[in-house]
Amino acid sequence: MTAVSKSLLVGSISLLVFSHYARAQNTQVKLSASVAAAKVPLNRTATYTVQLKWSGNLALIEFDQPETPRLSNFKLAGSSSSNWVGVENGQNTSIRTFEYTLRPETLGMGYVEGLRLSYLDKTTNEKHALYADRLGLEVIDAVPEPGEVPVALLAFIWLGLVAAVTVVAFVWRARNKKKEAARRAQIVVKPVEQEFLEQLQARVDLNSLDTKTGFSEISKILRQYLKQRFEIAAQGITTAEVIMAYREKEASVDQAMKLEEILQTSDVIKFSGASGEPAKLARCFALAENFLRSNLNASS
Repeated sequence: MTAVSKSLLVGSISLLVFSHYARAQNTQVKLSASVAAAKVPLNRTATYTVQLKWSGNLALIEFDQPETPRLSNFKLAGSSSSNWVGVENGQNTSIRTFEYTLRPETLGMGYVEGLRLSYLDKTTNEKHALYADRLGLEVIDAVPEPGEVPVALLAFIWLGLVAAVTVVAFVWRARNKKKEAARRAQIVVKPVEQEFLEQLQARVDLNSLDTKTGFSEISKILRQYLKQRFEIAAQGITTAEVIMAYREKEASVDQAMKLEEILQTSDVIKFSGASGEPAKLARCFALAENFLRSNLNASS
């Protein structure tokens, strides 16, 4: 199969030259130029084919060498030529083919400028010229090389991996949140009264000979409790101010009376310098314990 039969013929021109000689035979001369395809990938090459064909008395025609193609957006990467001589339709025929390998430079349109070819008609000793039109080729995106994974496929795989990682991370976080919520639901929040009851048991020793310290600890524990439970700044203010603030927060007269007795008794021991009787310490301890338990029961 010749290059002409497989190519897309974009432009060609032929000229019939009639020369008379001893046997009155005609000589036909034809020039054609074509490209193998209208589009070429950026990483491939295009083939530009110039073909000369003449029939009849072959010795009467003498061609000049074709000019080098003038290119736009292409570089000449190589060239080759071939010649065929034989009989076609009962006439001696010669076909001379020139092939040029073109390498694209950038995406977009590229061109092979029009071609001019001169030849000599030995019958008349006259010079003639043949012309081929300008040809256009579109340079398109590169295609994958053999064994190369297409960029689009790589992008698809990458996006798939990112999506998979995102889903896994989302599921993992959701499960962790669910576990954390379940763990927190199982945690029994200790009431503030229970916390201070435990402090009362741990910090006040009713069997100690140092009863003054016991009174002081009971007073501190209750004042800390009032600050945390009722937001009363009980530290640094008088007992009367503490009771007044407590009554504004809590309507129970009985609870206020218990608190007042505990704090006043502790104040007397603190400012008198006396150690205090163990029986009074035991009573203050019991009142404090009862005060906290009553508030615990009321809030539950």
